[in-house]
Amino acid sequence: MTEIVPFDWQRIFIGDAPPLFLLEIAFRTVFMYVFTLLLVRVIGKRGLTQLSPFEYMIIIVLGSAAGDPTFYPDVPLTHAMVVMIVVVALQKLLELLTEKNRPLEIAVEGQVRLLVRDGQMLEAALRAEGLSESELYAALRSEGVEDLGQVKHAYLEVSGRVSVLKDEGKRDGLNLWTVDAAL
Repeated sequence: MTEIVPFDWQRIFIGDAPPLFLLEIAFRTVFMYVFTLLLVRVIGKRGLTQLSPFEYMIIIVLGSAAGDPTFYPDVPLTHAMVVMIVVVALQKLLELLTEKNRPLEIAVEGQVRLLVRDGQMLEAALRAEGLSESELYAALRSEGVEDLGQVKHAYLEVSGRVSVLKDEGKRDGLNLWTVDAAL
């Protein structure tokens, strides 16, 4: 094992590889960037706010697989490409299987949960989702809700977003603009 010299600027900024390896790192990065971009296009179009926890995991795995060969000289590009192709193939297979099998879809993606019904918070649903009242109030306020009584239904979507169906005529509920301020 080589003795490490503290604050060895050559080692910190360049490392032990020859300086020309920086050019190879640039090539590897561009190659893996383009390859990852192509695979993400295969996965399909979805906004980040619509990603399920499973899809976030796919992004993390792809990022890790793409990152390693960009700066580790002992990780060939082909190895990372195989990992990424297998991950995308598994994702597409799971996508096909969940389209045809509702219980599998629920197991993989989760399901929508009703949090508010007719202006009444469903505390058991909040507890089951690990969501505090303050977090719910903030989500409702971001949807333009002033009073809990305005909410006909509020759902926690698979993506983690709260969607709200309002009953515009009602205003006889807990004022959401003052509730957290009082805490």
